[in-house]
Amino acid sequence: MVERTLRERIADGTYPPDSQLPPMDDIARELGVSRGTVAAVLRKLGAQDPPLVRVIPGYGSFVIGDVEGETS
Repeated sequence: MVERTLRERIADGTYPPDSQLPPMDDIARELGVSRGTVAAVLRKLGAQDPPLVRVIPGYGSFVIGDVEGETS
């Protein structure tokens, strides 16, 4: 559910390329899941080839591609 929601929001432009995602705590609260679940999904999206997001500890998570796999 978390991965699908984030992918949909990236695809529909809610979170466009080069934008910062909301804090993990906010996403977790909105979707009714734990922060750890959100972190795991963001790691997965960052590890795919090509990556969809980049997580920078202490700074946040950023959209770096789109759901078709094109990086910006």
